[in-house]
Parts: sequence; structure tokens; C-alpha cells
Amino acid sequence: MSFALNQILNSQWAMTEEALRLMLSVVERHADIDALEKIRGDRLNNSEKAFIRGGVGVIPVRGPLFKRANLMTEHCGATSYETVLRDFHQMLASDQVRSIVLDIDSPGGEANGCSELADHIFGARGQKPIAAYVGGTGASAAYWIASACDRVYGSDSSIIGSIGVQSALQSEKNQNEIRFVSSQSPNKNRDPSTEDGAREVQAVIDGLAEVFISKVARNRGINRDMVLGKFGQGSVFIGSEAQKRGLIDEVSTLENVISNYGAQKMTTDNITAEFIAANHPAIAEHFIRIGAAGENDRFKAEKTRVERIRTLAEGQVSGEFLQSLVESEVSVQDAAIEILMESKKNPKAPWQAIRKDHDRSLSGLDVPPSQSTGLDVVASEQDAAIELARKLGLTGGTHK
Repeated sequence: MSFALNQILNSQWAMTEEALRLMLSVVERHADIDALEKIRGDRLNNSEKAFIRGGVGVIPVRGPLFKRANLMTEHCGATSYETVLRDFHQMLASDQVRSIVLDIDSPGGEANGCSELADHIFGARGQKPIAAYVGGTGASAAYWIASACDRVYGSDSSIIGSIGVQSALQSEKNQNEIRFVSSQSPNKNRDPSTEDGAREVQAVIDGLAEVFISKVARNRGINRDMVLGKFGQGSVFIGSEAQKRGLIDEVSTLENVISNYGAQKMTTDNITAEFIAANHPAIAEHFIRIGAAGENDRFKAEKTRVERIRTLAEGQVSGEFLQSLVESEVSVQDAAIEILMESKKNPKAPWQAIRKDHDRSLSGLDVPPSQSTGLDVVASEQDAAIELARKLGLTGGTHK
């Protein structure tokens, strides 16, 4: 048995029966692995297939799907998950790409690696609009991938669904082979043609299918029972029927999808700090500098406010009252009025002392000392406070 055929027969596949049989027939016709490996090496550097149209990154997902690039992906029209993933992240990082469309025409493929790719796509939602378009077949693993996108489109003749997993195995009975299995591992490599062996294989297949179903439910925003009840339990549906059942969002054409997604502009909801930091680091650094400068200006302004209030309050009010003014974040002009009003409520302070303290603070600002006594001081204190605030540069005019 060739290496390629052995790999197919010992893997689990999320793909249609017809496609699996076709893939088997192709490999059986090419059993010369040495020649195939040489061809594979020559074409390895041409694995990336994505392209950009009008700001839309288009990633082809065609033919049988494999976890890694191999003979089938190089020469038989197949696609590898690693190639799609690499192209997908390049599109996410590119400033030329506003949105991403997966152009799907695939019967499905290897279960191994499909879930990881779909999770990467699902996790990138919100960074850029992501859509899947099924132009021919979007079955099994191909639909698994499509469901991870924000929206799924299909042509009116597209074939969509086939949610499930299968495996093609051969009996290991060989009269010329003697095989020993460790006593601690009686379930290792059971013959699938036996009842116990079939039970082991079925458990693996069912487990993978359960992952498939739960991920499709998450991706489409529905519950598991709805997937089982409406998505066909392995059946496929044509475009409009697939839309009615909720497998796709809209029947359209690839050109319309590319045109619509190319016309989309980035909305403010998409422009988050994380998006700017990841896609426009220079702009992010600029915003950081502006923010730091603004924070420094606010600190300086607050320091000046507190210093001026302390100057006005010196010898006029208690320390507790001063602290309450500072913490209340009132302006210096309002604080001056509050300080004067509080000082006249203090019966222990004689009017002469109030006048002297206030005149002393005003004399440093070239304000003529008050010549009044007694109640005249109280009558003029508010005007003096406003004048003091003006001298401190807190107001542009005089108090009327």
C-alpha cells in the first residue's frame, strides 16, 4: 500500500462520500511515491493562493481539504488548512484589505485541523468583516469553515451541508503478518472488522462529529438541537433551501459579495484601541503621546488651582474648610467668594484682623489697602475677592 493511500485510509474525513471515493481513486492511480515527492518539492513555494480585489481579500478554498500541503494540494486541486490560515492572517494584517471573503467550492476534507482553522476565523470576528461564499459545494469540513465567518452566502445552485464525519478503513487481517500489542493497551489498533474494533472506531467518529455540531451551533449563534433538527443530520441542501434552514444568510453571487464588501467602510464600532494598535502602530503611538501631554497639562492646571486657593485662604479660614474647597474641585474664583463668606461667619476673628490679613494679601498684588472699618469691610469683601481673582488672571473683566 502506498504512503498516500495509507494516510487516507487511516484518517477521519468530514467530506462527502463521492469526493472521498474520487480522492481514493486518484491516489491509487499514482502509487510511485518517489516520483510524487519530487513533484511535490518543486511546487511547494507556490502554496499561497489569496488575492486582493478592491480592498477585499479573497481566499480560495477549493477541492478536498487537508491539514497540511501535500501531493493533493499541489497537483489535484486540493487546499490545505495551513495555507488558508496563513493567507487569512496576512489579510488581517494588511492595510490594503478592508474585508475578507472565503471563496468556497469544496466537498470537505480532513477533520484534523479543520476545527483549529475555524476557531481562528471565528476569533477574528470584529477585526474586519469576514464572509464566506459557496459557489459550488460547501459540504462537511468546508461548511464548518464557512460557518465561522460573520456571514455565509451561497449561489442559487450551491450544495451546502453534510454536517458529519466518516472514515474509510480496511480490515487488518493478514495471514502472513504476526502483530504484538502491549498487554496494557488491549484497545490499541483493534481490527475494525470485529465488533470491538468497530465500536472503538465508531466512538472516535461520534466524538469528532459532536465537536463539529457544537462548533457550527456556536458559529451560527444557535443551539445544538437546532443544528440537529434543521441542518439535515448529514444531508445537503440547494441554495434557497439552505437559506430557509439557516445554513446560509443570503443567496447571491461572488461578484456581488466582493462588490458589497469592497464598498464597506470601516465604522467607528470597528475602530477600537486594539485595532489601531495592531494595524496602525504609528497612529497609536501618536495618540499615546497626546494622551500623556494632556494628562500632564491637567496635572499642572490642578496644581495651580490648589496653590491659588491656598494663597487666598491663608489666615482666613480653617484648614478643614480649605481642604473641603480643594477636594470639591471648585474654581479659584468661586473659592475666593466661599473663603470670604466663611471668614465673616467666624465670630472669633475681629474685623480689624480680617481687614489686615486681607489687605496684606492684596498689597502684594498692587491693590490699595482698605481704609474702611467694621461693617464696611464686610460690604467690600466680595468685590475685593473678585479683584484678587482678576489679578491672579482668573477672569477677564471686573465685578459689577
